[in-house]
Amino acid sequence: MISWMQHNNKFTVIIMWIAALSFILSTAVIGGSAGLKSNNIGQVGDIKLSKDKFQMEYSQIFQQYNQMMQGKFDEKQAKQMGLQGKVIRNMAAEAKLLNLAKEFGIIVTEEEAAKELASVPAFQSNGKFDRKIYDNYLQNRGLSHETFEDNLMNQLTIQKTFKMLNAKSLENEYNAFKISYEVADKLKYTLLTNKDVNVTIDDAKLKKFWEPRKEQYKTPTKYTLEVQWTQTKDTPVTDKEVEEYYNKNRFNYTDKDGKILEFKEVKEWVKEATKVAKSKKTALKRYIQLKKGELNFDETLTLDINNPKLSKKLWQEIANHSKGELIKPKVVNNRYASVKIINIITPVTKTFEEVKAEITPIYQVEAEKKALSLLAEEKLTNIDNEELNVSTFITLDNVETQNLDINKQETSNFISSLFTSEQEKGIIPIGSKVMVYKIIEQKLIPLENNETKKLHKSANMVKNQNFQSNLMKMLDKKYPTELY
Repeated sequence: MISWMQHNNKFTVIIMWIAALSFILSTAVIGGSAGLKSNNIGQVGDIKLSKDKFQMEYSQIFQQYNQMMQGKFDEKQAKQMGLQGKVIRNMAAEAKLLNLAKEFGIIVTEEEAAKELASVPAFQSNGKFDRKIYDNYLQNRGLSHETFEDNLMNQLTIQKTFKMLNAKSLENEYNAFKISYEVADKLKYTLLTNKDVNVTIDDAKLKKFWEPRKEQYKTPTKYTLEVQWTQTKDTPVTDKEVEEYYNKNRFNYTDKDGKILEFKEVKEWVKEATKVAKSKKTALKRYIQLKKGELNFDETLTLDINNPKLSKKLWQEIANHSKGELIKPKVVNNRYASVKIINIITPVTKTFEEVKAEITPIYQVEAEKKALSLLAEEKLTNIDNEELNVSTFITLDNVETQNLDINKQETSNFISSLFTSEQEKGIIPIGSKVMVYKIIEQKLIPLENNETKKLHKSANMVKNQNFQSNLMKMLDKKYPTELY
């Protein structure tokens, strides 16, 4: 552990992700693919890309996606979206910034790291750092103190580097930015939705739509499984055992703000978890009996892969095993399941009749989108000859007051697109809607004095984002990435 923190247990550690870094990571480009068999997966300048750090960051990002998708994110989806590559690109971009910090002599001391995190409650008990909670947190996630704390120091170093590189805009830059806030456009416009088009659907059109896509519509993989259950609800546990389990795993019981809940608030949940943990030995004994043929299975099931009757972890195990194999017990809804794979039914392409109901709404959306685009082009061609809606003068500063028959977020998106376009007239998609417009009058509206600070803040932010993006392009050339 960081030596200074060994003598100052009131402080704790938590991974910090920096907003500025997250913005520029997407601009970092590296090629190739990495093998993960050695201790390091690559190198950028003087900075090694370690396997341990890759595994830590991959696990963290995977969990973030899994939470967003309410527990339905799996390794197959991660592979499809190139999650490994995303993590490696993030690591490479971070390493380039650390090389730059090293060149500039920018460092973060152990005292700075600890003081920065003094108020973080994640590993605290009664307002004080609790070493056991911290150690258990790392142990449960398979992280070493060295990997976790090195990452912390790196993030703080990058934060300090960005702070030192932060540049305010010059006066002429403020003035140029000011013009974009003062420009006001009056529009002639019409909003088109799917209600403005008429799409007919018949089998001939659906089949034509389905044919080139039919390989996308297959039956799910099915498994015939024999299952032997080990119940946990009647497993006896003492109050002492329940409290010990809570103390060891308390960081798993938090409120929406990340504060650890008191034992009395979660006692019943902890009790169930303690029963499950204590029953593991029994489940393993029964598993051995199954292997020896001394115990029978409870039931035979035929299920689509990922059927919620079994847990996600168990399905991951099933997918990695072959017909005839017996899988060690896994927790499924507070009981253990030992599973033997009897048969695997591979996917087949569905017939048109089987997918007709599924593809009809998809076809309808595509057809309406195409029809809406044609209608919008027609409206734009004749916009000078039609009587359409006319807006008040629109500026970047009065978005909230505009009434363009769309909601606030749609209005914001539309006006953002409008002010970044160089066209006098055009078509701007807004979700499933389309706005056809023409600027019929333009003028400058001077800003109020109280808007100056807001303007300067926006100008500084844009300048720094552009600076950071260009910085990463320069670092890509200065510190090339080598993947092993």
